Amino acid sequence: MESTKKQELIYFEQLKYTLQKEVETSLNIRKEFKEWSGSDIQTFQVDLEEKCKSTVSEKWVYLHFKNKSDKLPRVDVLNLLSQYCGFKNWDDFKHQNEVTPKAEKKNRSKLIYFTLAVVILAGFGVYALFPKKQKLVVVFTDAYTLESVSQNNLRIAFGKNKGRMKRGLTVFEFRESDTLKVNGAYYKELETFVRKEEAKDTLLLKLYPDDYAMMLNYFSRTEHKNWEKRQRQLQKAIHNDAVIFQSHPKHDGIEILNKEEFIDRLILPVNSLKNLEIQDIVYEDDQIINLRFVQKDN
Repeated sequence: MESTKKQELIYFEQLKYTLQKEVETSLNIRKEFKEWSGSDIQTFQVDLEEKCKSTVSEKWVYLHFKNKSDKLPRVDVLNLLSQYCGFKNWDDFKHQNEVTPKAEKKNRSKLIYFTLAVVILAGFGVYALFPKKQKLVVVFTDAYTLESVSQNNLRIAFGKNKGRMKRGLTVFEFRESDTLKVNGAYYKELETFVRKEEAKDTLLLKLYPDDYAMMLNYFSRTEHKNWEKRQRQLQKAIHNDAVIFQSHPKHDGIEILNKEEFIDRLILPVNSLKNLEIQDIVYEDDQIINLRFVQKDN
């Protein structure tokens, strides 16, 4: 029983490693779990819920990701994380990452060394045949203000290649032309085809702001005497059937608001909503139909 538990924990460590690589690729969070910030955790929670229709709490992330735990998570959570990494479930992940018993490893050691030698030689051959990867530095600017755009709230994907942050820039390595996709709560989605020759220098890309997301951000950070004017603007921007989610990371929960509740809390003199951070925004007929946000302390 003890050996089985130990082996299950080994599989879980493998799953964490696989998941971290997946997060690096899809969310551009290039940190170890123990270095994740509250914003990183929220970004992962949102992406997990979007892809798998469920998520984990911030407390769970602290227990099993940011700290070392000798307790195996529940099977339903293991199934969820396995699905996020592209597997059917936890059993499928274990099957495809089966740990070879020590006795079997010993019997196959000679074959492994031989195979390793062949792979190394083949690697040198492939390296000689293909050109070195080129580096592409991407700088994002606001299309209207021409100011640099903070990449904290951007999701960046460049084909199957991973981007890494360097002095506030995003650096990609690639051999062939590919498609660059950028999206975020405050800017409209951008998809552009990048040619190989463009990798010789810095690529400047303009992002067009999401006006309604920017408006909500501004309203939550400023006071205005004419609150009735803001109320009319919000009535126009938000769909009558809108569903609005307010995340409460400290309490591992979500509150659902309707259109009127959200507007009242945002603009009335004795409001309770300040310093919003938009996590996701969806439109229908040019109006906000779904909104998800978290309220920052400052």
